[in-house]
Amino acid sequence: MTISFLEEHDVSLFTRSLLVGADRPGAAIATSVAVDWNCGARLRIDVASAVECICFQAVRMDGTKAYIGYGGRIFIVDCVTEDVVIHQMDGYFCDFYDAAQLQTSGEDFRILASSESELFAFGPDGALRWKTADLGIDGVLVHCVTPTHIEGCGQWDPPGGWQPFILATRTGERIGGGVASQ
Repeated sequence: MTISFLEEHDVSLFTRSLLVGADRPGAAIATSVAVDWNCGARLRIDVASAVECICFQAVRMDGTKAYIGYGGRIFIVDCVTEDVVIHQMDGYFCDFYDAAQLQTSGEDFRILASSESELFAFGPDGALRWKTADLGIDGVLVHCVTPTHIEGCGQWDPPGGWQPFILATRTGERIGGGVASQ
């Protein structure tokens, strides 16, 4: 399966479509994502607009789960059952990091998602494993992961006021670094 954002006026044909994040029928659509199966089936996921800051956007696939980071929310869509889980972030979405990209086993998490101040870890079933807050105030980056810890930094004094942090890979507990630990 592949996943990508659609261009605004894309009129491609889809075998199924799904609206996520809407609090009412007929909600305006902020962005759309296409999930393509190798068999030719295509799912269009429309993300409803909300009053939120939109700095970054990203998508990731893990098995049958589509992860969409947009505005201040993370949408996890099971592309088979069409079940949707939404996680509201504290501030804006920054980026996704997957276990393969970070060259880790995926045993403790499959996907990490960062916001302006938090880091979320999701398991292979798409369930939230842990969330760590107060890692920054204007962005959180992940640099590397080992079997025991995650190294990253949070922006505390923009521009350029990045402070390193270390979290336990399995629990997200702060091991060291960062302004909040001082």
